[in-house]
Amino acid sequence: AGECLEETPVPVDMTNLSVVVGGDKIIKLVRQWSGADRSARLLARLADAGVDSVPGYYGSLDWEHPEHGRGTLALLCAVIPDAGDGWTWAVDDVVAWFRGGKAPEFPAALGRLAAEVHAALLAGGAHPAPGAAEVRARADGVLDVALALTGGDAGIRLSNRAGRIREQLAAVPETAAPAFDLHGDLHVGQVLRSGEQYWLLDFDGDPQLPDAERDRPDSAARDVAHLAASLEMVASVAAKRLQAADEASLGRLYGWADEASVQLTGAYQLAAAEAGLPDLLDEAMLPGLIAEQLLRELIYAHRFLPRWQYAADGAITHRFARDSARAPRTKEPAWTPPAL
Repeated sequence: AGECLEETPVPVDMTNLSVVVGGDKIIKLVRQWSGADRSARLLARLADAGVDSVPGYYGSLDWEHPEHGRGTLALLCAVIPDAGDGWTWAVDDVVAWFRGGKAPEFPAALGRLAAEVHAALLAGGAHPAPGAAEVRARADGVLDVALALTGGDAGIRLSNRAGRIREQLAAVPETAAPAFDLHGDLHVGQVLRSGEQYWLLDFDGDPQLPDAERDRPDSAARDVAHLAASLEMVASVAAKRLQAADEASLGRLYGWADEASVQLTGAYQLAAAEAGLPDLLDEAMLPGLIAEQLLRELIYAHRFLPRWQYAADGAITHRFARDSARAPRTKEPAWTPPAL
């Protein structure tokens, strides 16, 4: 008989079933047919490229279905010992800084990590980026959905900013940057940290998109904007942890997020240039795509995780000024973090 390995379920994976086996490997079992196809393809490519910022990839379990063809049902990867995800370590760093500690260094590290992974993924093939008209229309539609779904005080604050947000979404420019296979769901929660090392997880793509759109190549700005938006969400979570509700404290926290985004982008650009890809990221696209991603966070909260709404609501409230035409007519409740 073979050796029986200890199994430990991972409770934080809401989409799939993940189990740690033998203490050093993790099996992710998907809940829909071929749900891991994208991850298996990209993880294999990154492993072949020798990217060390992704946990070790050992392979996949594929199955031949008589009607649907071949699909990936499970992935086997290395476990990173003593690691936590960014919704914990990033918030810890920001809270420590707010209380007088050193400024967080992780934004630059995340920029370098994203550039390294993008450079390897770009080697799989480049495509023209989606046109600006398509990107703008998609983002405008996201705003309409967010306005329809977001009620209460958060809905009032969003409505009071809708005009300014729509202007920013409409300003996304045409880009000559290449499109390629992205991570697709790049935020701090997908980044593990152990000591000073960072690892990027979960290449399934954006769970809010249909499969065909999820797997569509896009420009690097989409991933970088998603990561930058998550820094603003970190500021919201830190405000909750600190129970910071006064204007000065919130201004300091969201001001940190602004500076962190600059550090993230600067480190990305430097790492991309060092890899011989100086035109990989078009920064002019970022403001509109960050706005779109924050709106998507509101939609995600409404559909899947209502307690998460406060984070996107806070980021949007402090990122955008109220529409001047609405300011005299619509009383607005102040954003404050929920109680612990």
